[in-house]
Amino acid sequence: MATTAYLAFEADAEDAAQSVSAELERHGWSIIRPSPELRAPDKIGALVQTIGEAGLVLLFASPAAQDSTWVRREVAAALNNGRAIIVVLTADLAPDSWIQATLDASQAVDLRRGAQSEALAKIIDQARAATGRGRVVAMLNIKGGVGKTVLAANLFAAAHLADKRSISFVDLDPQHNLTQYFLSPGERHRIRDRNHTIYGVLTPRGDASLAPADFGGIAVPLNRARRGKQQPNFELIAGDERLFEFTLDTRSDRDKAEAFTRFRALIAALRARSDAVIIDSNPCATFLTRLAITTADHIVAPVRPEKYSLTGLNMLEHVVREVRGRALRPNEFSVLLNGVNDRTRSGETGDADTLTRNEISSAPFFGTALLPVEIPYSAVLKSAPSDRFAANPINVTAMMRVGGRPAKEALAQAAAAILRRATP
Repeated sequence: MATTAYLAFEADAEDAAQSVSAELERHGWSIIRPSPELRAPDKIGALVQTIGEAGLVLLFASPAAQDSTWVRREVAAALNNGRAIIVVLTADLAPDSWIQATLDASQAVDLRRGAQSEALAKIIDQARAATGRGRVVAMLNIKGGVGKTVLAANLFAAAHLADKRSISFVDLDPQHNLTQYFLSPGERHRIRDRNHTIYGVLTPRGDASLAPADFGGIAVPLNRARRGKQQPNFELIAGDERLFEFTLDTRSDRDKAEAFTRFRALIAALRARSDAVIIDSNPCATFLTRLAITTADHIVAPVRPEKYSLTGLNMLEHVVREVRGRALRPNEFSVLLNGVNDRTRSGETGDADTLTRNEISSAPFFGTALLPVEIPYSAVLKSAPSDRFAANPINVTAMMRVGGRPAKEALAQAAAAILRRATP
């Protein structure tokens, strides 16, 4: 499996970069090295675009890299675009180095004694693990009321049940509606009492903080498999209303920087064991939205047929462009029309569907992102389940409950289309 790797380094790491480059190329990788054409003040957009299109970034940590404005920009571009970063240590760094503070150096490959075969093999293993993993899909729309949360649950329950996909959900919305959709109040309280929620992941210090080594163990299994019966995982990192602290100015920049690093570690742990990691985020532009955008391989924007659908999409595209520092590519984005043929709408049942579909189709960017599969209106996909169903959450999905064959088939087809588009 060949892909592209961007090498971020300065002259004092030239020998190490040359050895690593040759080893990666021997294993089928294409290499992009820093160049005067990319490291030019008027070419920053091209640099960000190049890094955003790479499969991963290798940072050669050295004293010159520590002092380099360009290396810092390259790392920022990689982080903002959700690129995996492999740290290659070529010299000792100061304890207060920004590299140590920004990145998880615990998995750094040590080349301080030269590019020995064992160290090169570790780089290849990390590169394969970083690119041969499950995809991260963010369900986003700056406009609320589009059915994002319930649709996310049912789409990827359909992928789990129909296509045997292993799925990990992350509830990144302070309202934690996805968690309430899947879990009963009693179970939610028990999880919070054990501090097994996303809040413990994002909180770097204090009694509520979780150790990074525990991140992979806090997911709640949702498929309730019988003992001894093997099936793909279907799990949830539970949400927490205390996340509102990260949407206001009550958290310091240091806390947010550490939360950013910790969230990336959680996503890496989940995608290593799942076909897809599904992030359900809040319908506005906050620090939490940034977390979702910077870790997502693919963004799905559900849209209901209504007058202002394109406005919400335009707002979302602007937010993503601002966070990533570049324009979205068509294969990084999908628009899913949700709730078509809604007979509860009076007067203009067909018109709203047609007008919305035509408006999105004719938009220069969104027309290529609009999925041909549409989700028909279903009362099951409009309302939250009652508590009596919540003990066995798979049963609250339209895949297992009523909703009719068209809804079930559309969900499975749309989920499969999204995961195909998310795969490079």
